[in-house]
Amino acid sequence: MNTRRTVLITSAAVSLCGGIACAETWCGDGVSSIPDDGQSVRAWSIDVTVPEDHLVVWARIFVNVSHPWVGDLEITLFSPGGTAVTLLDRPGMPDGGWIGPWGCGGDDLNVLFDDDAANTAEGTCSQDTVPVIGGAKRPLHGLSLLHGASAAGGWRLDFKDHSPIDAGTIHTACVTLETSPDCNANGIPDSEDIDGGGSNDADGDGIPDECQCQADLDGDGVVDINDILILIGQFGGPGSADLDGDGAVDADDLLLVLGAWGAC
Repeated sequence: MNTRRTVLITSAAVSLCGGIACAETWCGDGVSSIPDDGQSVRAWSIDVTVPEDHLVVWARIFVNVSHPWVGDLEITLFSPGGTAVTLLDRPGMPDGGWIGPWGCGGDDLNVLFDDDAANTAEGTCSQDTVPVIGGAKRPLHGLSLLHGASAAGGWRLDFKDHSPIDAGTIHTACVTLETSPDCNANGIPDSEDIDGGGSNDADGDGIPDECQCQADLDGDGVVDINDILILIGQFGGPGSADLDGDGAVDADDLLLVLGAWGAC
C-alpha cells in the first residue's frame, strides 16, 4: 500500500457577491472519522449564509479525505431542500484494476467535484500516485441537479464506508455556490429570468421590474402627484421617468405611473 500523503487545500469563505449574482465558498465541520462498519454514515454540515430568496445557479464541491482503499467510499450531497446528489459511489466497482472485485484501491481523495471537469471521479483510479483520485473530476450525478434549488440554510455531505475494513478521515468538505435572487418567487433565478426574457429590466440594474416600484420617482414609497410632476419635468427627453426603457419620457411612461398609483 502506498505511504499516505495528505494534500490539504485551505478554502476560506470568500464572497464574490455583488448586484444580482453571488459566488462564495463555505466549508463544513463534523466528526472527522469515517466509521468502517459498512453501515454507518458520517455527516458533515455546511451552513450556507445567503439571503433566503437566493437560488443555486452553479455549484462545485471540494472534499479531502484520507482512506487506504477509496473504493469503499460513497459521498452524497444534500441541499437544504433535500435534493440529493451522489458525488461518488465506490469508484472502480466491481473491478478497478486492483486485485479482486473491490473497487479502486490505494490512498486518499483530494477532489474538486465539477460538472465541467474533463474526467469522472468514478473512472479515475491511479495506481502510482497519492491521492489516487485527485484534482477536478465530474461527480457521479451532475451538480446541475441543484440548479434552482434554495441555497440558504444547512447543506450536508454524507460519507459512508461500505466495507468493515480500512477506516478513513475527513479533513475538508466545502461547497462553492453561485447564487442569484428570485425576487418574484417564480423558481427561476432573476439573472436567468431577465436574460431569457421572462422579466423586464428597463433600468438595467439586474432586478426584474416587477420587483420594484419604479414609478415611485421620488422614492418616498408612494406613487402620487409628486411623481407625475417629476415625469412632466422630464417629458420628451431621457430621464429616470423613462420607465419602459425606450429612450424617451412620454405618454407610455405616464400610463405606467398612473397604473402604479398609490402605496408601493
